[in-house]
Amino acid sequence: MKKRTVGQPKLFETAKQLQDLMIAYLEKCEENEQMPNRAGFCTDIKISRDSYYEYRKKAEYSDTIKTFEQATENKWVQRLNSNSPTGAIFYLKNAFREDYKDKHETDITSGGKVIQSNVITFTDFKNETDSDSK
Repeated sequence: MKKRTVGQPKLFETAKQLQDLMIAYLEKCEENEQMPNRAGFCTDIKISRDSYYEYRKKAEYSDTIKTFEQATENKWVQRLNSNSPTGAIFYLKNAFREDYKDKHETDITSGGKVIQSNVITFTDFKNETDSDSK
């Protein structure tokens, strides 16, 4: 008796099949002088972004997808050397947000020391005026 499988059938039988599609996409981008990206890859091979992320979670495809993403990131990083790197900065900050983000630090300790408050409360004011009147 044949075992029934549940769910959607695999789009790629092996990681090698996915890798070949990724290489073909990167070569196509190079030929057409286009920048590679996830959305372009998904459109090119006709899968949804959700499917892409599901494959990324699967151990057997994970390394292949990470390698593709590194190649894509590298192309965008190389673009930072151009006369107008704004688009590359935007893409890197959004597509690879864990690695490229603006970091804002606020020092509220004034060089490691706690800032003393100069707030006068009504009670302090009342006590001060009472002692002045004596």
